[in-house]
Amino acid sequence: MSITVDLSPADVAFVEEQANAANLSREVFARDAIMKAANNAAYLAKLDEADRQLREGQFRVFTMEELEAMAE
Repeated sequence: MSITVDLSPADVAFVEEQANAANLSREVFARDAIMKAANNAAYLAKLDEADRQLREGQFRVFTMEELEAMAE
């Protein structure tokens, strides 16, 4: 798969600086950054879903004894 991203000259310079600091090529640095951003977005969506479930009361509370019984 190929993704094209249009960056301003200042953004290109920033990416090059960061890639050099990380001792990576621009392409590898950009790919890693995109994957990190995608993973962060997925994690934030899970947190939003958990928050929604909490607000709607869709959770169960366990006592320590119940948790210990489940572990056995």
